[in-house]
Amino acid sequence: MQPRRIARELALLGVNQLPATAAKLSEKQLEDLLLAAIRALSEETHETLSTAAAEIQRSDRLLHESDPLLLADSDPKEEGGSRSVTLRLHQAQRHLQRLEITLKEAKVPNPNALRGEVLELIQQVQVALSNAGQALEHLEQRLHSVRHILDEVVQLSQRAVNRVGVALSMPELLYIAQSQEVRAYALQLLTALRTHKEAIDARLQKALVGWQLQRVGRIERDILRLAVVEMEILASSPVKVAINEAVELAKKYGDPEAAAFVNGVLRRVVDSQMETHRGRDPSLPGSGSGG
Repeated sequence: MQPRRIARELALLGVNQLPATAAKLSEKQLEDLLLAAIRALSEETHETLSTAAAEIQRSDRLLHESDPLLLADSDPKEEGGSRSVTLRLHQAQRHLQRLEITLKEAKVPNPNALRGEVLELIQQVQVALSNAGQALEHLEQRLHSVRHILDEVVQLSQRAVNRVGVALSMPELLYIAQSQEVRAYALQLLTALRTHKEAIDARLQKALVGWQLQRVGRIERDILRLAVVEMEILASSPVKVAINEAVELAKKYGDPEAAAFVNGVLRRVVDSQMETHRGRDPSLPGSGSGG
């Protein structure tokens, strides 16, 4: 894992604990915020594993629920079982064979009797085929239910696997988070954000179309702020890197639409920066650099 990536994550977890007041925080206070962020990561590991276990248990329960639907096929009398459908189709086939024999052995001098017998056999065939059709519909409903259950099992299992993968990466993340390089960069991000928060928010508000910054979700808002810190205040990362890293954080901590939203806003921030490239924006001390 890259130290700066972990530092960004720690900073993101620490931003929420920054006090609303106090223009400047002491280094000790910032260190305490980082320690709290590290503890939060540790707790997230345990929670992730617990959630994965719960999803596996639900998958197992759903599979057990699908058993009666599948076992119904083994009972010839069970409505909707595949053997039930086969038996009904064989019944219709036998009626058709009887109809064929009757027509071959028909005695022309007695057409009325032949007509009545043929009509009766045709009616029997129609009833048998109708029953077979109904049985097929029941079978299709059963298969649809089983398919729905299996789809949910696959989704739950995949989520559980993903959660376990995330949890397995946590020990390394926690270990690297203790390094001086990671903590120093996280402190840099938090300090710059605390110092220039108003200017950063003004920059982001200009890039928002039809939105108010304060109505944006907290996680997405903090991710955007930290990205602007990296791109324009510290100029510590290339624009493309800062945006990509912000998008990855949004994927991990935001809702399904967060990544696209963060990407779009930051692109507009960059476009705005390029438009004013000839003259520096006085609201940001590092504006115009860091590309």
